[in-house]
Amino acid sequence: MAVIKVIDKVFDVLEMLSEDPARPHGLGEIAKRLRFHPATCANIMQALVARNYVEQVAPKKGYLIGPAAYRLVSRGVYRQDLVTTARPHLAGLAQTLNETVLLAVLRNGQRFILCQIDGCQAVQINNDLMFQNRTYATATGRLLLAGLDKAELESVIGRIGLPGAEWPGVRSLKDLKQSLDAIGRQSWTCAPLAGDAVGIAFPVRQPDGKAVAALGVFLPSYRFKGSHKQRIISGMKETARAISRALAGM
Repeated sequence: MAVIKVIDKVFDVLEMLSEDPARPHGLGEIAKRLRFHPATCANIMQALVARNYVEQVAPKKGYLIGPAAYRLVSRGVYRQDLVTTARPHLAGLAQTLNETVLLAVLRNGQRFILCQIDGCQAVQINNDLMFQNRTYATATGRLLLAGLDKAELESVIGRIGLPGAEWPGVRSLKDLKQSLDAIGRQSWTCAPLAGDAVGIAFPVRQPDGKAVAALGVFLPSYRFKGSHKQRIISGMKETARAISRALAGM
């Protein structure tokens, strides 16, 4: 168990540094943020620097993500099969709607964006909002949770807990299950976001019907109305089905 805890601490460090990769993070800042003993933190940083996963800018000037960490992802995109299949469909939808379109997946309770194609509207959603990992706070995250079976959902809840403030009105396990059941019955969802924005999500399904990814669109709330709202919903529905058919034919 001690080894597992050390590994967890290493990943905590890498995830923290990757949140703001251009800014050096001091040893004290890392230890305080991650609640590490200063000596433990120093030993972890020394080991990561030695393996080039972390780079020390200069003595006492902080740490950055190192070249070895970038090398891990230099050979391709995660789930290249999904990205390659979905990209032309996403590009077509982004051009039709003139809104930002993305494809997201759920792994161990966290939402990850595989691919994003921006529209050309003058007002766009800030990328910090779009790339957040807060599964409960996003339409794509909620949609993907709704596609989990009972055991998978219980595992996620055990890992990340209940939504709390990230999903207003969902205060208990009963509330969560009822909300996810409603999303599952509707087969798509819409979620208000911070900054007067809205997210919409439709499932991309594998041949057995299980959602393998979520197609998402994010935009300011004032644009999600009238005929444009209907174009978004119908366009996303057809695009999600087209990607699903393409995956089935691979």
